[in-house]
Amino acid sequence: MNLSTIKPFILQSETVRGCGEDSAFVHNYESGLVVTGVFDGCGDIGSRKYSGANDRTGAYIGSRIAACAASEFFEQEYSKKGVSYIKRTSAEQLDCVRQLKDHITGKLNEVKERLGRSEMESGISLPTAVSIIATMSAGKFTLCNCVWAGNSRGYMLDDQGLCQLTADDTDVDSGDAFLDMRKKSRITNFAGGNVSFLLRSGFTVLARPSILINASADCFSHFRTPMDFENVVLETMAEASSPSRWMARLGEKMKKVSGGDFTMAVACYGFEDFDDMKKYYSMRLIRLQNDYINMQAGADGKILKQLWDKYKSVYYRNPLKREY
Repeated sequence: MNLSTIKPFILQSETVRGCGEDSAFVHNYESGLVVTGVFDGCGDIGSRKYSGANDRTGAYIGSRIAACAASEFFEQEYSKKGVSYIKRTSAEQLDCVRQLKDHITGKLNEVKERLGRSEMESGISLPTAVSIIATMSAGKFTLCNCVWAGNSRGYMLDDQGLCQLTADDTDVDSGDAFLDMRKKSRITNFAGGNVSFLLRSGFTVLARPSILINASADCFSHFRTPMDFENVVLETMAEASSPSRWMARLGEKMKKVSGGDFTMAVACYGFEDFDDMKKYYSMRLIRLQNDYINMQAGADGKILKQLWDKYKSVYYRNPLKREY
């Protein structure tokens, strides 16, 4: 399936203008490779400010350096030969992910060294979560590779519903998105810290028109249920008359829910135009609201859990072939 005429886009919001600790990029290469990256600075563990970086926090610096490094890696290596990134053996793909990790680590270490000299101390931490989705069209299919470290997520959304592709790196990850929303978690695997991190990867093939979403944790963690996150994406689409109005409406709704910084990157596959995409998702939105959203009004935790148990077979239906 080809990339839609709806161009890939990024939604971002900052609690304090100019001080947001997220970063992102989108590349849509002539080779057919589309790459979106979301980098969520870990504010809790990266809150220290550095005078050598205009009193920016480690999380702010880390997300931007990691995003620039990853963007540079794809620009240098795959902008003109995108198919060679996706159509690889498992061993070749793992080697590419290791190169990407080394490139991100190298750039972060360069900045750490400079800050260490200006601060006259070691132990500089520039922590950030990493989530990258790279896709290529292949006839009637979309080839999809996810690379991540941390608690940002990659999602796929088709007419069957929302599907989480990645797995969270947190100390309370239960493999259950509904339960995890109700626990205070600590991220356990991230770039830019004082220990080595693991850059995870996985591959899948999508056979239906789809929206691929890269999302920082604040995009989804403040909803009552994963169903609500799907609903806000589809409902704002249905209300909009154009992609730009959809982006604006979705950004407004997300900002009300998140209460903080958030970043989302979106790429759409297999649609002729925005009206075609709205039509494709219209029945899914009706089913979602009738079966789940309307049933949540005034519901207690027990009812919400029952609804989630019904929904999660769809939510976890398409796991990546893990390669880490």
